[in-house]
Amino acid sequence: MRSRIWTGIIAAGALLGAAIVAPAAVAEPPTIEGTVTTVAAGGLPGDGAGWEVEATITGHPAPVATATTTPGGDFSLTFDQAIPAEGVLTVHAHAPGAEAAALATVLTGIPDAGEVVLNERTTVAAAWAMAQFVSNTGVDGDAPGLRNAAGMAANLATPATGGVAEVLTSAPNGSDTSTLTAFHTLTAALAACTTDPAAATCGTILTLAALAEDPADPVDTFRALAEIARNPSVAPTAGLWELSTDVALADGSATLGVPPVAWTLAVRFDGDGESLDGPGNFAIDHEGNLWVNNNYEYGADPHDPVCGSDELFRFSPTGQDFTVYSGGGLSGSGFGVTIDPITGNVWASNFGFAAPKQGCPQKDQPPHNSLSEFTPGGVALSGEKGYTRGRLNWPQGMDIDAQGTVWVANCSSDTVTFYPKGDQRQARTVSKHELGLDMPFDVVDNGQALFVSGMLNDGVQMLGYDGRRLDGSPGSDASLFANPMGLATDPDGNVWVANSDKVVLPCPFVPGSKSRSIDIGDVIDAQFDDRGVYLGDTGDASYPYLGSVAMIGPDGSGATQYTGGGTTLPWGIATDGDGNVWVANFAGKRLSNFCGVDAATCPPGTSPGEAISPELTGYFFDGLVRNTGVAVDQSGTVWLANNWLEVPYQTNPGGHEIVAFLGLATPVSIAAPTG
Repeated sequence: MRSRIWTGIIAAGALLGAAIVAPAAVAEPPTIEGTVTTVAAGGLPGDGAGWEVEATITGHPAPVATATTTPGGDFSLTFDQAIPAEGVLTVHAHAPGAEAAALATVLTGIPDAGEVVLNERTTVAAAWAMAQFVSNTGVDGDAPGLRNAAGMAANLATPATGGVAEVLTSAPNGSDTSTLTAFHTLTAALAACTTDPAAATCGTILTLAALAEDPADPVDTFRALAEIARNPSVAPTAGLWELSTDVALADGSATLGVPPVAWTLAVRFDGDGESLDGPGNFAIDHEGNLWVNNNYEYGADPHDPVCGSDELFRFSPTGQDFTVYSGGGLSGSGFGVTIDPITGNVWASNFGFAAPKQGCPQKDQPPHNSLSEFTPGGVALSGEKGYTRGRLNWPQGMDIDAQGTVWVANCSSDTVTFYPKGDQRQARTVSKHELGLDMPFDVVDNGQALFVSGMLNDGVQMLGYDGRRLDGSPGSDASLFANPMGLATDPDGNVWVANSDKVVLPCPFVPGSKSRSIDIGDVIDAQFDDRGVYLGDTGDASYPYLGSVAMIGPDGSGATQYTGGGTTLPWGIATDGDGNVWVANFAGKRLSNFCGVDAATCPPGTSPGEAISPELTGYFFDGLVRNTGVAVDQSGTVWLANNWLEVPYQTNPGGHEIVAFLGLATPVSIAAPTG
């Protein structure tokens, strides 16, 4: 098996690096020359003069530099204070005599060129990407999430020019999805305020935001948009859309013809556009990098058969830079990818995805019996064939406990394999009889025990750290679990289960086992409108609501099932820093969101377990396909794996992107390796 390490950086990464860099040592205090302007035809009132501009840095709410714009909107800011290595610089301006009308941008340092533009584009970009860090008192938060979020804002708008960023205008974004048009719509809505700050339009934006978040009434439009970005299911969509219809954009860009189901902004990344094929799941490291496993070798034409992928990807926190690692026995890795909390090493389970034997030749069919291990720098440790001890058999989900023990579900042999303290020489197997699950799919450690899902017998079992099944395990219970797949634990140790309701793919079918699997043809034929509302008739009246989530108490007791939120074949599941729940759906092109155990962190009136995302559509996005993995990072970005195409030809069903929903979730904290 070939072994290589190489790095590819897309053009936008170079653009970001040129526009936003860490401050260099200089003899004189650095200066930013900037302009306050608008995207609307006709310009700003008073030629942009008289706007009050201030700059703040992380940890210092008081301005470190101030200025007033001259005719033409120009300003100059001189700094006598450096930007902290993990901090950000926020430049904020409000209209003369109308402090509610505000524009902003956020930078990861003082630009080398010393130039910056504040307009509606930069404001919307900062509000969505930085949503979890923006408050009425400023922009602040923890490393590395704060700085990573600022970098993500530059994927929407370029701070040096105020133009739309190349990431947003080019494939796999641009005209391929609705995000660019939604972004134009939001900028137009804000322009309705900035071009007429004395009118009621600015107050309308603040009022809409106040409905989205209680009790934080925003003080200006920048803060208001961040509140809407944090709470898109609550924020009314029609109000901003109606404001956008009153403004003509100077560049003639099109806006949405109807309000969206929710004001979410999602961006897709595909590396170099010819590597990802069936990304399955994520492991996020302490710096915010995303490690992504991959089902198939790349093929642009889904009709051309492909074999299993021998590659593992690492994407930067902003999705732009990526590195590909090979070797270590990588072999069509599916859902299992995780990081050792002690060493920082990355592990992947090799399910052995490939086209059927009539497509991928028999001699190239991948094995289904190994794990791969890489150092944080991408050096393969697991040898040419990977680790094969422990009777691994079509392995899928996996986790590593606090002691470094690796746990993996063998979905074809109904067993679990574990490597004590990561040592494959000590491999042990939990037998089918001991485990008591049919087709185990995922494993998660909640700090008290290991929880394992079983797809075919609607069960979840608990294992002690010695591999013995524990008394009090939830067991098989169709009233709580329905073809359960992904598992996640929240900060309190509760375990959340993605109940797919119908899925038995992709594990090999075990003869004699029961099956409720949905006809894939029904899924393919399902019709949705351009906002995700179900239109077609699949013959299953419950299709738009297929699936649910379940919550199990930390000790295995008190399991409860919850429905709604647009769930449609839930597959992967994750929790955020508040313990709220995010679900990847294998159909319907939507992300689902549920309130966790602390209702105080959810929209007013929401109870624990209640759906937050829209009932009929979830957070619909036309740039999704069939999603498996989901993860929340330190910036509050929710990541989804575009795993399979909507029409999944079995010669090559793989999707080709990872997808970032900006600013949606409470950031998580991920500790650095302890070893």
